[in-house]
Amino acid sequence: MIRVNFIPQELRKDRGDLWAEGFGALSREVIIGILVAAAGVLLFLHLILGGMALGKVAEHAMLQARWSSLGPEKRVLDSITNETKALQTRMNSVKVITSAQGVVWARLMNEVSDSVPKGLWIREIKFDKGQLTISGSAVSKVKNEMIVVNNFVDTLKAQPQLKKSFSGIDVDSIQRRENTALSIADFSLKAKRVVP
Repeated sequence: MIRVNFIPQELRKDRGDLWAEGFGALSREVIIGILVAAAGVLLFLHLILGGMALGKVAEHAMLQARWSSLGPEKRVLDSITNETKALQTRMNSVKVITSAQGVVWARLMNEVSDSVPKGLWIREIKFDKGQLTISGSAVSKVKNEMIVVNNFVDTLKAQPQLKKSFSGIDVDSIQRRENTALSIADFSLKAKRVVP
């Protein structure tokens, strides 16, 4: 490499070697010491952070092992929780029926029982979502079972507890089926709950 410098030799400034002379007030040994110290601090921080990362990995592995061992217990707890929720739902539905604002069911069942005429029987009484359903059958040798069902509905409408707690007790469906000696009518009555 060729250097060309047109300034005369006596006017030229001697640049000198910065590394050989140091940086102002700092000598070359001090600079080397600072660099070694900085590298040492960085190495120390790297080792500390690496150790912390290894500790977290070990802690994660321990927690994973504990979680795996808790699997059967968690399934048992989940089944108990689900059973508790189902029981709570059933209790809430019973609370509506048994609350002070609810129907006095013993009186209501007594009124229904007292209203059943000869030749008619009840197969099911169901209360679901605010609706009372009474299902049964009526039998007659003289084919007047439809009249028996209608008389039963009229008697139910006159009962005070039913009047107070339910509105519109009506025949939902009625079907006649013939037997060799008897005529049978299967019926279903529905009534809506009156909300106090």
